[in-house]
Amino acid sequence: MNYDAGTSFRGELQAGVRAHWEVQKRRQENGDLPNSRSGVAVEVNERRNDAYSGFVQNRFIFGDLAITPGVRFERIKIERKNLLASPAAFGSTTVSEVIPGIGVAYSGLPRTTIFAGVHRGFSPPRAEDIISNSGGVVELDSELSWNYEIGVRTNPFKGLRLDGAFFRLDYENQIVPASLAGGVGATLTNGGETLQQGLEFSGQFDSGVVFESPHNIYIRTAYTWLPIAEFSGVRFSSVTPSISITGNRLPYVPETTVTTSLGYSYTNVFDAFIENVYVGRQFGDDLNTINPIANGQRGAIPSQTYWNATANYKVEKWKTTFFITAKNIFDRTFIVDRSRGILPSHPRLLQGGLTVKF
Repeated sequence: MNYDAGTSFRGELQAGVRAHWEVQKRRQENGDLPNSRSGVAVEVNERRNDAYSGFVQNRFIFGDLAITPGVRFERIKIERKNLLASPAAFGSTTVSEVIPGIGVAYSGLPRTTIFAGVHRGFSPPRAEDIISNSGGVVELDSELSWNYEIGVRTNPFKGLRLDGAFFRLDYENQIVPASLAGGVGATLTNGGETLQQGLEFSGQFDSGVVFESPHNIYIRTAYTWLPIAEFSGVRFSSVTPSISITGNRLPYVPETTVTTSLGYSYTNVFDAFIENVYVGRQFGDDLNTINPIANGQRGAIPSQTYWNATANYKVEKWKTTFFITAKNIFDRTFIVDRSRGILPSHPRLLQGGLTVKF
């Protein structure tokens, strides 16, 4: 809803509600050949989530300045039933949260917008994490944080777009595995305070815009630098509880991530690009172990680089787009996870197909 308060300011009021229901029926069987043909059921669960949310926000516009405060409400009922138990074990709980936020944008500079925001972060736990298989409710809180950002978007000249921002994610509670080297069966727990802080940048240059040509050679990149991603507060290791990990880097959080693409497009008929993805070194446990141990569940995960490519061709009269995609073109193998032992990256993947719109 738009409204006008004369020469002082304009406003845009938005509000909405949402209801979401989902039921998951999960069955896991472990093979025991030659004793049985289909395996032995080790888990038969029925899980249900009923989620209700609503939001209201108002955008106040004072000339080139826009201020948008808002608030969201979440209420989620979580149920889990273990049908293997006799009688069936049942548990349920409810998670509720009020989530405020405010954003500010200033567009008074030529081809440039400066923006900033403060928002509450909220992520509820999953049914299998907050309710045990015996029906008991685990003392597991939602992930909560305060998220801050300030940045700039600009088009310094025709054909070039640049975005940059500083961000800070200050977690009051981040859910982490109780034993990062615990393997299968490791449970989740309230991890407490963590801090993640860094810079992100993206940009794209289009030659077709500069030369007003249907033939467009473009380059785009996205860069994230996360020098701070650490445990804060009074923290002890989930691997070795007697060791303090305050200030240690969070597992599975690379310091640098860069994705760069070089492509060619012709109007809206053809588009193809080759993409380079770089992911910096990560730690596999909260002790920041560098040298791998024998079972592979602890140790650093080296940096890795992938090459991908995609091409799309659109036939307008058929309302059809043909595509082909290649992932990990050079079929390189890297370690991507250690929590349950060494997990390798996906091999070379080629996909082709078409999309038809009716």
